[in-house]
Amino acid sequence: MADRFILADAPARSALQRAHWLDHGADFYAAATYNDTPGGKRVMIGWMNNWACANNIPTSPWRSADAFPRELTLASSPGGGVALVQKPVNRLRALRDGDPVSVPDTTVTDGTHALPASGSPIEIEARLKPGTAPHSGIDVRVGAGQRTRIGYDAVTGELYLDRTVSGDVSFADGFAAVHRAPVSLDHGALDLRIVVDASSVEVCTADGRAVLTDQIFPDPSATGIGAFAEGGTAALPRLRVCKLKSTWSSR
Repeated sequence: MADRFILADAPARSALQRAHWLDHGADFYAAATYNDTPGGKRVMIGWMNNWACANNIPTSPWRSADAFPRELTLASSPGGGVALVQKPVNRLRALRDGDPVSVPDTTVTDGTHALPASGSPIEIEARLKPGTAPHSGIDVRVGAGQRTRIGYDAVTGELYLDRTVSGDVSFADGFAAVHRAPVSLDHGALDLRIVVDASSVEVCTADGRAVLTDQIFPDPSATGIGAFAEGGTAALPRLRVCKLKSTWSSR
């Protein structure tokens, strides 16, 4: 029995699709914001883990970390209403170690291409133009048969983070997964800011409207960076890589 019918041009979205996610990755939990920060800014930090595997992650002696601090603001949403914007705090730039490496304009056709940059931890600023490729993007922590893929699905209009072959994925069912966020291109391009650490990847769009945070556990030697395109041609007209100072201490 039904008492209401609605006609639409597209299927109704599920509750999960309608949710306003803080982070579309698997490892951003129990976020907290702070009062009385300089300039009255609203800063958020999340626990970079997931109770589905928190007790089993292959690390020692530590057991997970925090995500980078993010400044929160509000902006008008193109579809009406208000959108939450998250961007790394400016102090993250203080961790930069030396001048960024600018990678020349790169075009990839149905394959992968190693880029002349590497390292961990690093920060990447990139512009991706998917072109005719249904799937395209950047691979990080590449080596020893491993890679973590940051891609754009031009068919579904989604940014995704693929950790299925990111290193050790055997310690928990479901860890080897792909996580997605709906993202629209801006005049055929997508600007990204990516922070890659020893055991994590945090990806945000340049406008701060979509963020994905995932843990990864690659071999320490897997520090390569590459570009990829599937089924067509894509371009990276801008890609800058900056090494970050390590704040880890054994004391």
